[in-house]
Amino acid sequence: MLSAALTILLYFAAPGHGLQASLETLDFVPVGVRYDLDPDPARRRTDLENMRRLRFTVIAPGPSATQPPTFARIDRLLARSQDPSATVQGSDIGTVRIDELTEADSVREAAWTRLAYGARAVIFEDWKALQKNDTALAEAAAFAETLARNPALYVPLRRVESTGDRAFTIDGGQGNVEAQWLESPDVLLLIAVNHAVGPRDVTLTFAPAIPEAIWQNMLTGTAVNFVAGPKGPVYTRTFPPHDVLVLMIRKRWK
Repeated sequence: MLSAALTILLYFAAPGHGLQASLETLDFVPVGVRYDLDPDPARRRTDLENMRRLRFTVIAPGPSATQPPTFARIDRLLARSQDPSATVQGSDIGTVRIDELTEADSVREAAWTRLAYGARAVIFEDWKALQKNDTALAEAAAFAETLARNPALYVPLRRVESTGDRAFTIDGGQGNVEAQWLESPDVLLLIAVNHAVGPRDVTLTFAPAIPEAIWQNMLTGTAVNFVAGPKGPVYTRTFPPHDVLVLMIRKRWK
């Protein structure tokens, strides 16, 4: 994780396209792949078009020890934009490493865990490995599509500590299940992840301030209800191996 501000430098590696400096407020959460632009223009365009079709929004070239993390917006690369820079303030980068044997469940688990811990951009490493692993590529693309489909929800979210009115306990899970809050002025979001290779039975007990009303499962579209308990709302669930749960509720109940 990089706690400094994340600067996205948007560039096009072609004659006549220099680096220009400007600032903008991004209206999406950058989700992309590690990729060095192919020197063959036709191959490069094919790669970028495939990435865009899969709903990835940025690419990240190879890391540099002396430069800030740099990204390029795929849509602007394809459009040969003359305005290639943008800045996301106070952002962290979450990276998910992929190889030919990485399983889809591990990709989903890692990507949502990065987001749960406050990542403001998620990069899958790398494009060559993803092309050799269809199931991992499909899962990475599903994550990208989920965030791209609802930017108004995901862009304003920030991680908050599980204390006070946001406190909860996790019973069961054998220490393999964790949960984190993300919050915006309008929304409360819970991301819970089972890091175990086997199923885990878990009971989450929340502070009394958390509503028992209907929550939405953002990965399945189904409704979830907490039940009243002596110490606060309770939710019981069996998590399959490497399972991810993403629950959202609007804060109109406040």
